[in-house]
Formats: sequence, structure tokens, C-alpha cells
Amino acid sequence: MGREKKDFEMVMLIKEIYSSMHCQIGQSMKEIGLTPQQTLVIKLIAHNKEMTISRLCGELSLSKATVSGIVSRLEEAGYLQKEKRDTDKRNTYITFSEQGRAFAKTFRESMNTSFSQVFDKLSAAEVAQITEALQLLSRKIKEEKI
Repeated sequence: MGREKKDFEMVMLIKEIYSSMHCQIGQSMKEIGLTPQQTLVIKLIAHNKEMTISRLCGELSLSKATVSGIVSRLEEAGYLQKEKRDTDKRNTYITFSEQGRAFAKTFRESMNTSFSQVFDKLSAAEVAQITEALQLLSRKIKEEKI
């Protein structure tokens, strides 16, 4: 098999793995009653601890009205809270509510359990080999700034 064909196969495998994981997470969120956009907002808040509406707009490439609607629905559901600060009255900061933090923690643990069930079927040597290969690929991509 030629190098180009192997490169393409590797990229397609990465895409397939990502897509499968994304679908599994998306299906779990759909069962909870969250839309894909709401899921992305929750993911961004989980990773950043807090974000402004403007920053969410930039990350999601959505209008302020759309993002405000998504955030408002998540706030009504009890997952998020909006906060104005005395030091920065122009921006609205979005953070998890207590319910949102508990939900994010439970959901992350649930996903970890699901993925662990897959990884438990691999030997320690296989896990180490896959991890090493993925770390190498990540470093090479960062070096090339693809």
C-alpha cells in the first residue's frame, strides 16, 4: 500500500473514531433533552469555567441573539447562571450553577465509564502503544501547525 493511501487511511480512522465518540456523546445529551448547540455551550463552560456571551459567540460562530437564546434556555433549565460584574458592566459572564456543575461532573463520569468499557478490552501494552502513537501524532501536527 502506498504512503498516500496509508496517510488517507490514518486520517479517516481518526475521523471515524472522533465521529463515533461525538455521536455517542450527542446521543446521551439528546436523551437528556439538550440540543447540539446547548451541548457545545456546556462543553465550553466546562473547559473554561466561565465565558462571556461575546466569547461564546466567537467560539460557536453564532450571532449574539442565538447564543443568548441558548444560554437563556440552559439558565431556565438550571444548568447555567449569568452574572454582571461591578468591574465590567459591559459583559455578561456565564458560569455553571450548582446543578450545572453536578450535571457536568456526572456526565463526565458517565462518559469515562463508557469509554473505559472499550479501553478495558485492550491490554496494557495496547493502551500504551495507542497512547504513544497518538502523542506522537499530536506533536507532529503541532509542529506543522496544520
